[in-house]
Amino acid sequence: MKRVLRWSKTIDREHLDLRYKVLRVGLPKGSEYYPGVDDDEQTRYLCVYIDKKIVGCVTLQLDIKNGCEYRIRGMAVESEFRNMGIGSDIVKNLQNEVSKENAGIWCNARIKAVPMYERCGFKIVSDIFEIEGIGFHYDMEWRP
Repeated sequence: MKRVLRWSKTIDREHLDLRYKVLRVGLPKGSEYYPGVDDDEQTRYLCVYIDKKIVGCVTLQLDIKNGCEYRIRGMAVESEFRNMGIGSDIVKNLQNEVSKENAGIWCNARIKAVPMYERCGFKIVSDIFEIEGIGFHYDMEWRP
């Protein structure tokens, strides 16, 4: 299976549908859209396709925190394609992109995603916290 990673400056319905399916279980339709982020022209999107089907997605938001310029939002991988390195491919691609600007990345990482982020060089920088309706997270950071 050949993976194709594709950057975009706009979000499409396919991306939003995957974000909803994976990240917004039990939440109302429409909650997959991030006002102020998805309509910000500085936001960038990266999607992974296999056989022209979207199997992974992420949003890269300009959002400065603790010296990291960018924030990962809405990272999702289709359930049947997990544990195949797609999440790591996405994160490494983000790291390569922001390294051109010597910029760091931060994120609110779900507990189950922490090991993948750690493999990519991210460090936990907060105590555990809960985002209501979504679950427990850590703030994590990566710097080039």
